[in-house]
Amino acid sequence: MLRKEVVLMIILAAMSVGGCTLLSHEAPNEDIDKAAALFFQRLDKGEYDVIYNDASKRFKTNKTRDIVTSSLKELTIFGKTRAFDRAKMTIEGEGKDRMLLPVYRVLFETGSAEVVLTFLDEGGEWKLFGFTFKPLH
Repeated sequence: MLRKEVVLMIILAAMSVGGCTLLSHEAPNEDIDKAAALFFQRLDKGEYDVIYNDASKRFKTNKTRDIVTSSLKELTIFGKTRAFDRAKMTIEGEGKDRMLLPVYRVLFETGSAEVVLTFLDEGGEWKLFGFTFKPLH
């Protein structure tokens, strides 16, 4: 009898943990630098399709692969990324519309720039929603 109760408790515990993962949750703000690091790593490797494929659904609805690829190639005008530091970050919206806009000062091989990445919280994960690039003199 005790054995059946233990097995039942294990099954209920597993279902409870599995059920919690199905509930929506917010992406942690602390993960934004990891998402940015992955973006810069993929950019340096020329993995433009991977960046596009992993971007938010709404971003892909608004921007074609060709437009995004062209813009990403413009980001590499100064070569590969040598270092990047987040200068500031803005939080916009709430819930499913929550976005983080970290601003990075980026040192490339032959120059530096300010890069603003926009990430959308999509299912508890930060997904790229946009980016801008401004060379620094």
